[in-house]
Amino acid sequence: MATFLTGKPLTETIYNIIWNAKDTLLIVSPYIKLDPYFKTIFNHHKDNPELHILIVFGKNENNKASSFHREDVDYFKDFPNVSIVYVPNLHGKYYGNEKCGILTSINLIDYSFDNNVEFGFYHESNFITGSSKADIEAWNTCREIAGENDVVFIRRPVYKKKLLGKSYVKSEVLFDDTSTVFGVFSRNNSGISKKMRDFPLKIEYQKESNERPEKEKTGYCIRTGVEIPYNPKKPYSPKGWSQWQNDGGKPYYKENYCHRTGKPSNGRTSFDRPELE
Repeated sequence: MATFLTGKPLTETIYNIIWNAKDTLLIVSPYIKLDPYFKTIFNHHKDNPELHILIVFGKNENNKASSFHREDVDYFKDFPNVSIVYVPNLHGKYYGNEKCGILTSINLIDYSFDNNVEFGFYHESNFITGSSKADIEAWNTCREIAGENDVVFIRRPVYKKKLLGKSYVKSEVLFDDTSTVFGVFSRNNSGISKKMRDFPLKIEYQKESNERPEKEKTGYCIRTGVEIPYNPKKPYSPKGWSQWQNDGGKPYYKENYCHRTGKPSNGRTSFDRPELE
């Protein structure tokens, strides 16, 4: 059953939702700006890789720093298990964890918590064992919106398997396009569009090899003769490739050098036969 909240009961409830999260903390707020007290609350989870913090923000497509301040983005990037998603047309606000949530008018902004008249409908639920249809729809809709839109930042915990269970080793950044938050772009500056489904929730630790790595084998551009990585499927340097393309890019076009040895080939090599016998 939902409870209507406003004033201090509303803000205190949101603080408690953040503080008491164990498995998932879902923050949906078009605008985010943290004061020191907010950071005190979030710091409760700073060393907890078991808690996935999912932050969804929006608005200001041409200046996203107006929606999510740079220092606050950098602050959340230090958490061991965090996802940040941008939704251009986001207007709704929701705060939830695995046991309770609140649909509300309030953004995660210090000024709003201290000065504005805001409303919210709070519910206590258990999303694992069951809750009301409306509660489930609120949670699932927010998760679906997060899943359908572009990821800005992903950091995941790395675990090592043990005889009984697992142990946390470290966290790895799997995707970081936060520079887009501070510049003008349509989509993202890197040109890469990623969704949450593109990343695992946890990473299994892979022991680093103690063997000395092999030196990269050297090859030669079959047109210019300069040294390049050995790869018979890519036997051109950037300059040689450009020249070959300008000449028509024919795979049988006679070239000047052997890709494997660098020796003059006198026209006996080509893209489809880059090495001398």
